[in-house]
Amino acid sequence: MPTDPKTIEGYNDAAEAYSAHVSNPEDSPFHTYYEKPAIRGELPDLHGLSVISIGSGSGADTAYLKEQGASHLVGIDISEKLIGVSKRNHPDIEFHVMDMENLDFPDESFDLAYSSLVFHYLPSWTKALGEARRVLKPGGKFIFSDGHPIESALEIVDDGKIQTKLLGRTLDKAADTWRIHGDYLAVTDNGVKKIKAHIAGFEVYFYHRPMSKIINDIADSGFTIEKMVEPLPTEGMKVKNQRHYDQLMKYPDFMIWVLRK
Repeated sequence: MPTDPKTIEGYNDAAEAYSAHVSNPEDSPFHTYYEKPAIRGELPDLHGLSVISIGSGSGADTAYLKEQGASHLVGIDISEKLIGVSKRNHPDIEFHVMDMENLDFPDESFDLAYSSLVFHYLPSWTKALGEARRVLKPGGKFIFSDGHPIESALEIVDDGKIQTKLLGRTLDKAADTWRIHGDYLAVTDNGVKKIKAHIAGFEVYFYHRPMSKIINDIADSGFTIEKMVEPLPTEGMKVKNQRHYDQLMKYPDFMIWVLRK
């Protein structure tokens, strides 16, 4: 199942603003001091490797992969405007407007597939995982980051003064009643819950799924899980934003997967 059209529209309309947002450490500390160091820390030596960047966005990650020595590099994204920004900013790299569920490349084209915070936009991972595996050479790796389900399961309670994120239960001892907060299993949504959010001022839709569904979807795709990382923030985050640092030292926002074909 494809990315929600509203999400694609948002990225197209705000392509320039989004690209500026993710390139500014003050605007995107979660990228700069958390997700990027974590996913890049799992990359192998890229010298001599052919690499596909799936959901390449503004092209910044793809440019980083080139700097690390990839011999052949392709970035793909479903947003036409983001690909336009990528081509303008990185004219020496090959970029294409393409759906990650339908990659227009022959079987076994790449040594490595890379994807940063893209899979949570898909209601189903089946086709995208299958395509990533298809275009990888035998033994090739797929390294990707995604939102952590512990974060997307939280219920937000906001009284206008204080915002609280909750997962668990509240017990009224006098009445002997419970109130349940959050929804990790998403049973009433068949295990995949659609959530509206805002990034850099525009609207997107992403999908929560419990860890069991993530692991089973990966297993069903034929990939072997080599590693899963629940990253800790860098010291740079502590300097830039103590509150974010304190939170991420207790529970994660993102996770990194290293899969092998």
